[in-house]
Amino acid sequence: MKVSQIAGFLGSGKTTALMKIAEGLVNKGCRIAIVVNDVGEISIDSKFVEANGLEAREIAGGCICCQIAGSFAETLVKLHEVFDPQIVIVEPSGVAIPWGLKRAAEYSEAKAEMVIEHAPVITLVDATRIDMLLKAVRRLVETQIREADVCFVNKVDAATPEAVAKTEEFIASINPRAEIAHLSSVTGEGLDLVYEVIVDRISPRYDDAVEEELLRKQYSRRE
Repeated sequence: MKVSQIAGFLGSGKTTALMKIAEGLVNKGCRIAIVVNDVGEISIDSKFVEANGLEAREIAGGCICCQIAGSFAETLVKLHEVFDPQIVIVEPSGVAIPWGLKRAAEYSEAKAEMVIEHAPVITLVDATRIDMLLKAVRRLVETQIREADVCFVNKVDAATPEAVAKTEEFIASINPRAEIAHLSSVTGEGLDLVYEVIVDRISPRYDDAVEEELLRKQYSRRE
């Protein structure tokens, strides 16, 4: 089972983008499931899920990468048993840490005969709110960018060229190894690349040593 997480701070356009991504993957013949964990009140539209033959498990009560990691593992096991999806798309809460979610997903291997594979971690960064994000929640945004494999500058259709450029520069300063691309749920820009990232690419499994190094780099960085 491949787990694909689409991270991003609250209001970054995750849910809207996820709807487009899920629809496109289904149209390409992929059997997918969706797991949602958001600290806000917005969740996936159940009518959309049912209409596209998807399976959804919404987890409440905390962040799936830490407080309720056990519940997340059990959710993956249940999906495997009753739905057997090829890909599980996870929309973590806006305060979730992507690398920790990998570890939580791998807990499911101890509960069932299944092997977890990870798609590259995708982080969406809202170009229309980049100044507010850097001022209000910079540390959380940095963490999600730092642990991403591919960062999409989201809402490029609504952002100014200056804001898009500023967002790209910020991403590159935090995570030089990340691939940077543009995304728009309105125009469809970048969706084909998202499909490729999720279906065709692989990201490493959780590794304590890697996580420690990521943290060391993050917190030894001068502000």
